[in-house]
Amino acid sequence: MKKILFAALALIVVMASCVKDPKYPGVTISDVKYAPTAVQADEDVTVSASITSFADFTANLIYTLEGEEPVSVEMKNANDSDVYSAVIPGQPDGVKVSFYVEAIGELVANSAIMEYEVGAVAVDYSVLRLNELNGNDYDETNGNDKFIEIYNAGTDRISLKGAVLVKDGEDSKPVWTGAENVAIEAGGYLLLYSQKAQAAGSYDENLIFSSGLSASKPVRIQLFSPTGEQIDDFNLVTCVEPAGASYSRNADGNWYHAAATPGAANVEGTNPVLGLEGGEEPPTPEPDFTNLVLNELNGADKYIEIYNKGDMDLSTEGLYLQKDEEPDTIWMGVASVVVPAKGYVVLVSKKASNASSTAPELIFQSGLSAAKTLHMALYLADGTPLDVFTRGTAPWGEDTEDVGAKSFARTPDGTGEWKLADATPGAANPETGTDIP
Repeated sequence: MKKILFAALALIVVMASCVKDPKYPGVTISDVKYAPTAVQADEDVTVSASITSFADFTANLIYTLEGEEPVSVEMKNANDSDVYSAVIPGQPDGVKVSFYVEAIGELVANSAIMEYEVGAVAVDYSVLRLNELNGNDYDETNGNDKFIEIYNAGTDRISLKGAVLVKDGEDSKPVWTGAENVAIEAGGYLLLYSQKAQAAGSYDENLIFSSGLSASKPVRIQLFSPTGEQIDDFNLVTCVEPAGASYSRNADGNWYHAAATPGAANVEGTNPVLGLEGGEEPPTPEPDFTNLVLNELNGADKYIEIYNKGDMDLSTEGLYLQKDEEPDTIWMGVASVVVPAKGYVVLVSKKASNASSTAPELIFQSGLSAAKTLHMALYLADGTPLDVFTRGTAPWGEDTEDVGAKSFARTPDGTGEWKLADATPGAANPETGTDIP
């Protein structure tokens, strides 16, 4: 290889008549460095140097592992540049490595000896942070798709071999563990895609986490170092509505809703993410008791099912039932009886065969027949009617056709018409039924 320094040659010609001919070493080595500087176990180290010469030369990296013979590796340059490089293979923790750069031309030049110890410099994982989480489905406009982004705010490249992501609690199985070749450059980003993302099929398998990611549910994502220390924790305990964008970290370290920027600097958001652990709680929505309905009545097993068609759990405190338009209350709700969102509470007649094994707060003080006319009404504490079921007309409690073990049921749950259907206490009603005689 030959590197001709035209400017230097011109200087020699101009000065030849007035100075004594100097001795030139023929080759110069400068700017020797290695990366990463904090070398971890099994991590390859790249050594580079700037080498110039008036004539052909060969560049070698000479490295020695403690107690072993030196190893010579030829150094290469790219695009005819002055910078030459070679790699020292990864070594176990505690191994001491010394090296120098050798350039052989008309004369031989050696750099100063440098050394490092594998694992001797502790990695500062605290500069890593969860930077962006996107749980939205694939967006054809910009290609964004279910990802987690990690940012390196430090000044050194950091290997993530052995680092761990855990979803939904420390006791959960890790959804991602950093492989040997996974690292983040200083000021850089690491983009991990969900296995359920559209991008997953064409993405590096070492950068896929084994879970979904939702924009409309509470979620906890924790990042741990290879030694098991927690680095960062995103814990959304209350999710009021879908994000519609990424959960994105502003420069101030706080989380905001913002346009997705996978693998790039975040957009500064203005709409803070509410419901994070330790952060500002979202306003509590007012309970909508109109979501509570009578959903199923069964005169054979003698139960009444109440269904909550809303998205918020609702207490039954103060609610009450009246039968056959009589003034007496046959059941009064209490705070401990809660109808879960899209869920059920089953009340049992005091005359039912299983009444003795049913909690007292779930017992209504009346019978219930499969062969009589019926008026059953559910009220708010202030007397506002929430829902009414009628079979036949007044006078109530008169004999009519016996429907046996079948239920009077809304088909489907919550909003459907009343039909005669199979009994499903505490579970979804059939989608269809027959007319109630």
